[in-house]
Amino acid sequence: MTTTTKPLFSTFTHSVGANAAGHTLTAKLRAIVRAGYDAVEIFQDDLDAFASSAEFQAIYEASTPPESPTYAHRSLQKSGADDDQGKDMVTAAHKPSTEAKTAWNAHGPCTPTEVAREMAAASYIAGLCSVLGLKVLTLQPLRDYEGWVDEADRDAAMMRATSRFPVMRALGTDLMIVCSNNVGAPKTTGDPAKLALDLAALADEAARYDAASPYYRTQPIRIAYEALSWGAHVDVWRQAYRVVELADRRNVGICFDSFNTLGREYADPCSPSGIQQPEDAALARVEASIRDIARTVRGDKVFFLQVGDARKLPSPLAPSPNADEPRPARMIWSRGNRLYPGELDRGGFMPVTHFVRAVLQTGYKGPWSIEVFNSSLNDEGDTVVDEHARRGHVGLSWLAKQVL
Repeated sequence: MTTTTKPLFSTFTHSVGANAAGHTLTAKLRAIVRAGYDAVEIFQDDLDAFASSAEFQAIYEASTPPESPTYAHRSLQKSGADDDQGKDMVTAAHKPSTEAKTAWNAHGPCTPTEVAREMAAASYIAGLCSVLGLKVLTLQPLRDYEGWVDEADRDAAMMRATSRFPVMRALGTDLMIVCSNNVGAPKTTGDPAKLALDLAALADEAARYDAASPYYRTQPIRIAYEALSWGAHVDVWRQAYRVVELADRRNVGICFDSFNTLGREYADPCSPSGIQQPEDAALARVEASIRDIARTVRGDKVFFLQVGDARKLPSPLAPSPNADEPRPARMIWSRGNRLYPGELDRGGFMPVTHFVRAVLQTGYKGPWSIEVFNSSLNDEGDTVVDEHARRGHVGLSWLAKQVL
């Protein structure tokens, strides 16, 4: 055991309810507090939905900041905006726009009005989290950033990535999670040296952004690189950590995710048993990999820990991508079948406790955050968000009892 101190408990906002089912970001944040969490990861899609919602439109039309009447001024000052800029931001956030797409957001080119609206929405959410007592840990994910072969694609990826810096600051977070690229060759490369150069370039841009604002020099933007279990080139933690080492930047580290590690190195949604064959060999391999985390990874390079289990499918998926299904099989499985830690009665089967122990043995002392995607998050109704928030917190408490 490496620690007996309870970590900050966090959850990803999608992991308590899907915005597509009508579960709003503000409602989810309040449910997260009611369930007892200390912190939160803001889902980029949730922020997008809030920024374009009638709820947010009404907030601006009523000029109502979140509970604290001094928040808007304070948040604008922290983001470097003066009062006139703040008024312009508020006005732009809800006026009709016919502008050209001369700016960038997480998804690509957008209008300056869309940027202003997202910034205003982020500032509001930061204020609400402050009032609720929630620490915002990250805005995530940044998708498909590294490894582009064409210079224009690399430049576009950098523009998308750097557009997150002011939004992160408006939210009050310093951590960006970069998921391994899902676009394969020939458009992208898996050369670790080239991937590392891309991460180093982003880290350097973050440092330059921070240097322009003295307020943030004590809390520099950090880049956490995560291996998705269906990544085109990087799909296991060893590959991600190698890229982090090669990037050789103080503000670049790794994000460990129990589902993405165990779902790639132990489970197989295309296998009838849900486990790689032969099962004994699969278990031996994943246990060796878990031991290597504790043995080889520097604790100061572990920037974040996400936890979750999964259930097996009732019948195996066909291997994909293929001619009929462009999505990787593990992505399909992931989107509807993750579980909270300890939900063995619901079918959880992966060695999550062993994985978390190994991460703690590196010296990591940061938050534990739920990241779950499940079809039940798309259910409608007033009880969905509270029930999923409760399940996640129960899972973290169970996990703490197992490993601390």
